[in-house]
Amino acid sequence: MKIKGLTITAIICIGLFVWINFLDFKFVEWVNGTGAKFEYFIETICLSYLAAYVFYFVNIYLVERNERKTILPFIARNVISIIVNNHSILNCLKNDPKLSLDFYPNKDDYKELLKKVNPKDKAPYYYKNETWTYLFKNRQESTRDLINRIFLSGKHVDEELRRILLEINYSLYLKDDYAFNSENFEKNTLEDYHLVFSNYFDLIRELKNYYDKHLKAYYLTTLPKSLRR
Repeated sequence: MKIKGLTITAIICIGLFVWINFLDFKFVEWVNGTGAKFEYFIETICLSYLAAYVFYFVNIYLVERNERKTILPFIARNVISIIVNNHSILNCLKNDPKLSLDFYPNKDDYKELLKKVNPKDKAPYYYKNETWTYLFKNRQESTRDLINRIFLSGKHVDEELRRILLEINYSLYLKDDYAFNSENFEKNTLEDYHLVFSNYFDLIRELKNYYDKHLKAYYLTTLPKSLRR
C-alpha cells in the first residue's frame, strides 16, 4: 500500500481513538461490560497502527523520498544518455543530425536504410575518420556502461525499467563480436540485419516512453531553470 493509503488508515485510527475516548455517543450499547472491552481492543489496535505508521513515515518513507531526490535524477541522466547515444545511429542512417528523439523508423524502413550502409565506410557526423563498425562498437560499449551505472542504483530501479534495460543489454544488437560488432565482418551491407536493428530500436523507443512518463521531471531538475521545458 502506498503512503496515501497508509495515511488514510492512520486518519481513521485517530478518528476512532477520539471517538472512543472523548465522545459519549455510541452506535451500539453492549451489555455486561463487553462494549468497554471491545472499545479497548479497537483502541489498542489503533494505537499500535499509529505507532507503526509514525515509525515507517520517519524512518523509511522520508529516508527513501530523500534518496529518490538524489538517485532518480542520476538514473534519469543515464537513461536519457542511453537514448541519445543510440539515437545517434538513427541520425547517421537517416543522414539527419537534427532528427527528433521521438522519431523511429518502422520495421520495413530499416531494410532500406541498411542497404546503403557498408560497415567499412566512414560513418557521418560523429567520427568522420572512423568506420561504421567503430561507431557501432563505440555505442555498444557506452550503452553497456550506462546500463551498469543504472543498475548500481539498486532498489530505485523499478521492475519495468529493469526489464527494458536487461532486454537491451542482452539483445543481439549489443552482442560481442556479433556481425557488425565484429572487426572481421566481411559483408558490404547490413540489409540482412534489419530485424535485429528493428527489434533493438523498438526497445530504445520503449525506454524513451518510460523516460517521458517516469524520469523526465527528475532530469529537468538537474538543468538550470532557464532550460527547463
